Amino acid sequence: MSNLLNASDILEFAVYIEQKGYQFYIESAKKLGDPKVMELFHALAEEELRHEANFKKLQREVGSFTPPDNYDDQYQGYMKEYLKNFSPTTSEKMQQLVKKVNKVDDAVEMALGFEKDSVVFYTLLKNYISTESQKMVDNIINEELTHVLKLNNFKIEYISESPDVDAL
Repeated sequence: MSNLLNASDILEFAVYIEQKGYQFYIESAKKLGDPKVMELFHALAEEELRHEANFKKLQREVGSFTPPDNYDDQYQGYMKEYLKNFSPTTSEKMQQLVKKVNKVDDAVEMALGFEKDSVVFYTLLKNYISTESQKMVDNIINEELTHVLKLNNFKIEYISESPDVDAL
């Protein structure tokens, strides 16, 4: 089996995802300027920083772990393709996305998409790390799901009242 990916590479991408999540939350909160959005997005941004630190720790721990032989080339090819298409993959793309945020609903919908994509990615990541390390990733998955719930609750409670920034 050829190793298209290794755990360290995937964890490096997980760190990058968390950094981009932080960037999105901070920049969107600043752009919208709404106190309720700022409170929620700053809290979520802080959690993204904690996830980044956890993935960096995990990266040091996994070293050169490679998945067992039963993870075939097709599965690794799927994972590699998923990584290529995972958005946002560059700082420039992130800036473009933040520019599209004109109302609270825009930001919440984008954030929900990022959080759900992260859950899928981290679930796939578990196949590339040791069983001992999977507990940390499970905790992060649960936290990402909590982000989804917080964003959904915010959407239900607040979105209908929020103004369009461009209309101001």
